[in-house]
Amino acid sequence: MARDHSPKERQRRQLERKQARRAGYDRILIVSEGSKTEPNYFREIRTADRLHTANVEVRPSALGTAPILVVQYARELCENGDRHRNIQRRAFEQIYAVFDRDGHGSYFDALNEAASLDGKLRNDNKQTVIFRAIASIPNFELWLLLHYEDIQGGHSGADPP
Repeated sequence: MARDHSPKERQRRQLERKQARRAGYDRILIVSEGSKTEPNYFREIRTADRLHTANVEVRPSALGTAPILVVQYARELCENGDRHRNIQRRAFEQIYAVFDRDGHGSYFDALNEAASLDGKLRNDNKQTVIFRAIASIPNFELWLLLHYEDIQGGHSGADPP
């Protein structure tokens, strides 16, 4: 059978939806202990790297600042979403719980809980979700300072003789 080269057939082919040429980006959820420093830092990275807000969601923990509460809130957002914050349930491929070591009693429990959740949750596409704890030791503010300032180890803050 010969191909139909009629104008209507050509027009139909031109209007057909094209297949995607590249894979979509993972949808990432970052839940932090802090309500200002960490979210602002991650939002700045998202802006600087021109990552679309649909791909990276940054939220402070609404349950509290203890590391285990940060992990639990990240899990809760994944499983249930949050209508008020426009977060759909099971909408992420990667989830990161960011918290300080400080003197928190639940620090090791949070690390263990995050490790146990890694690969156990499923998203809306029925894919396994990467779930990681990102612990800053001793705290995020020091890490942030070290990220932007050239500080030598053992520096006491005094000027050299």
